[in-house]
Amino acid sequence: MKLSTASFSCISLLLCFFIFPSIISGQTVKWSKPVSDNSKLPYMKIMGASATGIFVLRSNITFDNTKARSGFKTRKYLLQKFSMEMQLLSEYDLKAPVENARLADLQMVNGKVLLIFYSTDKGEHSYKFYAQYLTDAGDLEGQAVLMVEFAADNIDEDNLPGIVSSKDESKIAFTYRQLSKDKSGQYYHTVVMDSALNLIYTKDFDVVLPVKMYVPLTFLLTDEGNFFVLGMKFTTEKKVKSPGESFYLISGYNRSLNQFLNREVKVEDKFLTDVSITADSYNRKIVVIGFYSDRTTYSTAGAFYYSMNEDSLTESRVYTSAFPQEFMVKFMGERREGKSKELVNYSIDRLMLRKDGGAALVAESFYQTSRTYWDYYTQSTLSHYYYHFGSIMIVSINPDGKILWGNVVSKDQNSIDDAGYFSSYCSVVSGGKLYFIFNKYVNETSSVLIADVDGQGNQNTNVLFNETERVSILPHSGKQLDEDLFILPAYKENKFHFVQISFD
Repeated sequence: MKLSTASFSCISLLLCFFIFPSIISGQTVKWSKPVSDNSKLPYMKIMGASATGIFVLRSNITFDNTKARSGFKTRKYLLQKFSMEMQLLSEYDLKAPVENARLADLQMVNGKVLLIFYSTDKGEHSYKFYAQYLTDAGDLEGQAVLMVEFAADNIDEDNLPGIVSSKDESKIAFTYRQLSKDKSGQYYHTVVMDSALNLIYTKDFDVVLPVKMYVPLTFLLTDEGNFFVLGMKFTTEKKVKSPGESFYLISGYNRSLNQFLNREVKVEDKFLTDVSITADSYNRKIVVIGFYSDRTTYSTAGAFYYSMNEDSLTESRVYTSAFPQEFMVKFMGERREGKSKELVNYSIDRLMLRKDGGAALVAESFYQTSRTYWDYYTQSTLSHYYYHFGSIMIVSINPDGKILWGNVVSKDQNSIDDAGYFSSYCSVVSGGKLYFIFNKYVNETSSVLIADVDGQGNQNTNVLFNETERVSILPHSGKQLDEDLFILPAYKENKFHFVQISFD
C-alpha cells in the first residue's frame, strides 16, 4: 500500500542542495537553495536520517514536549524525505493505513519511520493499537503488528498512549494507563518489543495510588529492556506541592530479576520544582536529577542527585547541593524570588552523563503570561499570550551530589501570540563541547548566536549569523544527525532554507 503523494507543484521546481559553504567560528556552514514553505503546516521537526535520506515531519500543531501527542482529532501530518544534500525527493500526507483508524505516534527507530495507530470498536468498547514501519520509498513495510487490544469506555484522544525507545534503539515500549471506574486505582500496561517488532514481554504494574494523588511525568526504557515511570506522588488529593506533601516516585519493572518496584525519591524540607531521569548504560545506573527550592514551587536554590543500580536495584541516598554564590552572581539582572534570590522558572531540558557517574544538566528559564480584555471596536473578548524565554543554565554534578561547576548562557527572548516559534535554543554535543544556537532576539533584524561550553565549564559566545544577513532559525526543529553534523531550518531574507552546520 502506497501512502498518497501530495502535490509537488512549485516544490518540485525548488530542488534544493547545499551551496555557499563558509567557515564561521570553527564551524562549516552550508545553505540550501530556497525551499517552498507550507504555511498550513508551519511546525516541523527533523526526525532523523536513513541510509538514503533525511526525514522531516510537518504538522499544523506544535511538536513541543507538552503537546507532542495531543490534538489528534485535528492534527495533520506531512512527511518529507530529502537527500543528504537536502534535495526534496518525496512527500506524503500521513494517515493511519487502515480505514476508521487514527495515528497516535510517529518515531524514527534505527533509521526507519515507525507509525503507531489505533482502531476502535464502539460496539464492544475496544481499542486496538498497531505498529508498522514505512520503507524508504514511503510504502508500508510488511503487515501491521498488533501491540495490544483492550476494552475501555473511552480513551483520552488528546493525550494518547505512545512509544518510547531505548538509547541504542534496539527496543521500544508502548505503554498506557488504565484507571478503575471509581479512579481509586491505576496501573500501567506495558508492551516491550525489539526494533523488529518482536514481542519481548508484556507486563502490568500497579502504581497503588488513586488518580488524584499521582501524576505521571515521564517514561524510560533502558537498553536492557527495563522499564520505568517517573511520577509525582501526593499525600492528599489536594495535590499540594509542599515539603512533606509531595515527592517523586519511580515505578517500573526489572526484566532480569522479574521484579516490580516502587521507589520514593524525597528531599526533606524542600520544595521539588523540576526533575529528569536517564539511564547510565556505562555505569549501569538509573539517574534522577532535579531542582529544589527552600521557598516556592517555581524557583530553584540548588540541585539534587539520586541513583539506583539497574541490575541489583540498590539505591543511593538523595544528595543535595545549593548553588554557590559565585554561580548565582552570573544571573545578575534576572528575575529572582524573595530575599533568598532564588532563580525563577528554570526547567531541565537535558541530562548528559559523565563516565564517573556524574552528569551535566541543561535548563532554560521560561514563563508565559496572558492578557484578556473586551475590545470595544470588535465587540468581542480578545486574548494575547506573551512568551518569555530566558537564559540557559549548565551545571555539572558529581555522583555525591556536589556541584563541580556551573555556567550560564545569557539570553532574553520575548514574543507575542507565536507559541515561541523562533524562541528557545537548539543544542549540539560535539568534540567534548556543548553548543547552543539561538536567535538573539525575536525579530527580523536579530543576529543568530552560538555559544559553547567545554568539560571544565568554560563558556564562549560568538555570532553565527549577523544582523545584516537577516537570518532567523527555528530552534525547536533542528536535529543532530551524527557527532559532527547538525541540520536546522531557517529563514534567510524571508525565504525558507535548511542550513547544515559541521563541527570540526
